[in-house]
Amino acid sequence: MNDWLRTASRARDDVFSNALDARVGAAADLRPTVYESWRRSRLQGLAPEAVSPVPLAEVEFDGYLARTVTPIVEKRVAALDQSACALVLTDREGRLLRRWVRDPEMAAGLDAKGVAAGFMMDESTVGTTGLVTLLTGSPVLIRGPEHFSELFKQYSCASAPIFHPVRRALLGSVSLICRVADTTPLMLSWVTELVRAIEEALLLRASQRGQRLFEAYTTYNRDVRHPIVALDVTTIITNAAAARLLGGVDQTLLWEHARRSLRERDRGPSSLTLPDGQVLMVDCRPLAHDDADAGAILILRRDPTARAQRPATELTQGASGAAAEASAVEGSPGSAPAASPVHDAPAALPGLVGHSEKWRALCRRAASLRNGPEAVLVLGEPGTGRLAVAQALQDLPDVRVVDAAEAVALGEDGWRGLLASQLGGPDAALVVRHADSLSPSAALATLAAVRRTPPVRLLATARSGAGEPAAHNPLLDSFELVLEVPPLRERLDDFPDLLARFSAEAARGGTPATWSPEAVQALTRLDWPGNLASLRALVRRTLTGRSAGRIGTADLPPEYVARAARRQLAALEQIEAQAIVRALREAGGNKHQAALALGIARSTLYRKIRALGLDLSASIY
Repeated sequence: MNDWLRTASRARDDVFSNALDARVGAAADLRPTVYESWRRSRLQGLAPEAVSPVPLAEVEFDGYLARTVTPIVEKRVAALDQSACALVLTDREGRLLRRWVRDPEMAAGLDAKGVAAGFMMDESTVGTTGLVTLLTGSPVLIRGPEHFSELFKQYSCASAPIFHPVRRALLGSVSLICRVADTTPLMLSWVTELVRAIEEALLLRASQRGQRLFEAYTTYNRDVRHPIVALDVTTIITNAAAARLLGGVDQTLLWEHARRSLRERDRGPSSLTLPDGQVLMVDCRPLAHDDADAGAILILRRDPTARAQRPATELTQGASGAAAEASAVEGSPGSAPAASPVHDAPAALPGLVGHSEKWRALCRRAASLRNGPEAVLVLGEPGTGRLAVAQALQDLPDVRVVDAAEAVALGEDGWRGLLASQLGGPDAALVVRHADSLSPSAALATLAAVRRTPPVRLLATARSGAGEPAAHNPLLDSFELVLEVPPLRERLDDFPDLLARFSAEAARGGTPATWSPEAVQALTRLDWPGNLASLRALVRRTLTGRSAGRIGTADLPPEYVARAARRQLAALEQIEAQAIVRALREAGGNKHQAALALGIARSTLYRKIRALGLDLSASIY
């Protein structure tokens, strides 16, 4: 042991005293696992004398893994009474969840060095330790000077990874720590046997969880004529009726919809549009109210108020200016030919197609006002298609549009002159766009002009909330009938259709690109403050310079992937997420090369991807 310690210490000094890329002869005396970990640690800028575990503000100490491991360890804790050893449990990111130690001196020494529950000890934090097992996926024994940090040279650590027995996903690790003088190869055998017992317990829990899912399925599947789905993150069970209804729908689409319903605690059925355009009503019942990942029962039925649409039929608005909001109107300049309306769909507006509940509600209300004499005000957020809706309310061949945003530049006299030139003609309707931008005096002048020379029909568009008392506008106050266009974030079920239509526009008559369910689901997680205008811009940017094909998550611009993370990211986190996505893309999906380009360990890259909630296409990354 003493000879080995001297050899290892000499190799350590030689490696750490030379440049990072220098070839060191002493490296031949080191195991490749240790040498590569040292190299990665130095690449991240760590110094052996200046690293230590980092305390974390939030750690889930009583999670699924800890609850499974604790009773198994408690049955074996007597082994710790016979020696001055400590046993620690970490999650897959290297965060210490539990520690078992009976020797007071050992406990005090580990406390002083931060080897305690609630601290981070991954390779990017403290360099080489037994937690290198999280990277290699194999049991490992790190002895004394093989540790990167000077803090841990007096200890040896035998560690083994814990994998889920069904999914084979890495869950964490168990490590047995002792003083260097007490090191024995039996440590690794003991830890490996302990992990085997843990994985057997996890298999039993997985079987029980699957059994609960199956029992819930059989409880609801009393009438096989009704489509029923039972699913969680790894398992899906359907009856024949559901299988016929769903066809080859990806489980990701169903689980994402179920998770959103459970997370938002939706009450009552919600609509789900399948990739083929079919619209379903989904009643989501949680298996456990305190655990969104426990699974759910989905009770499916066809939406009687909607009919499946071809992927290329939807409302197309976007970009900017009048052409952007009017692009869904049949025959508008520069747009793809508008789809024919579905004749048996209730209350559909010509040229404007959507399937979501909010959109259908708008269409039903708007259909009752089509081609009538009443003045109508169309409200909505910028980019939602207010102008297209206003134009669809009237079938007259002459529907004139004036933009009130020009009133400031023209002045009131110029604005009155523009109005006078547009008011007149026996069959002309007038749309006052951006009516909320008029000053009170200009609004009053507009109202007086349309009363002197009434158009066949007066329509206007404005931002939602523009008619509130704080923004008094005589023109807006004169409207008794109001339609409000829903924002894109409330039309999630329309995304497949919208993306297909915008892709057809971008193809300019060629074969349009298609969008994977994963990419669609990623985009539905965004807020879209620019609404359809922003979505169309994204499609054009994504498809620029590429031929027709399938668009996956990895094809989206990095900033969109970052913003589509499964949790809300702070500004700095979004910058970090974008850098990771760009590095992965430039490395062709090779995580090792991406980590080197970013100057971090591969373990750190994996941890950051998980921590940031990035949704990366498995086929690429």
